Amino acid sequence: MSVPAAIRLMLGEDAAIPAALLWEEKKISKAVQFIVRAFRRGGRLFYVGAGTSGRLGALDACECPPTFSVSPEMVQAIVAGGDQSLSGAREDAEDDMAGGAEAVRRRRVCRDDVVVGIAASGRTPFVWGALHAARKLGATTMLICFNPNLVFSRGTRPTLLIAPKIGPEILTGSTRLKAGTATKLLLNILTTLSMVQMGKVVENLMVDVKPTNAKLRDRAIRIVQELTGVVREVAEDALRRNGWSVKNVLRAKRATKSAASR
Repeated sequence: MSVPAAIRLMLGEDAAIPAALLWEEKKISKAVQFIVRAFRRGGRLFYVGAGTSGRLGALDACECPPTFSVSPEMVQAIVAGGDQSLSGAREDAEDDMAGGAEAVRRRRVCRDDVVVGIAASGRTPFVWGALHAARKLGATTMLICFNPNLVFSRGTRPTLLIAPKIGPEILTGSTRLKAGTATKLLLNILTTLSMVQMGKVVENLMVDVKPTNAKLRDRAIRIVQELTGVVREVAEDALRRNGWSVKNVLRAKRATKSAASR
């Protein structure tokens, strides 16, 4: 196969993923509801995975604090093999079922939390160890996998199963490909829509963005400009006076407007 033909093949396979995920729309909506309920109770969201699945969970978790100004505790990743697996492969770690269970207990998972296992095949022992332990601790459990024919032993089925039928990988068994892309799309949906429900977004704007660098400060200024109609200098001044919090600027503006209308 020529390189251009192979490119078309890869992109064609990926293009079919959104339609496969839409078949699971009701379950994905239910997952968002479970996560929002946990957040409102002060609970946390945990992603558990090995290899690509674990690294994608870690990526989504670590991006929540700067994007939505939440505590790093709110969305966490548990990766087979620990931090070493984020920069290098630890393929043997996925077989450690006891390690998955111990990782959940170490995080003091409780009934207010949601634990989402991510396993392309649906069979990863580390993930199942974590899910079993989380279930015993009373947490809501979910499994994201790409094996619609997965069979569960009695009493092991998680609270919610999301198992889109995305078909085989173009490199047989290489789940960093379509399964990885589908996982990233699903995690984007889970955290983004949960944070929307938590009031972290106005229209399509990240009003809780944490402006920790020049790029994000510029974004905060532009968000204030768009939502209030003021010029850049006024928006920047308001942000400086309100600790660079877009939400605080909007609250102050509403309060001023309300006082003026009395």
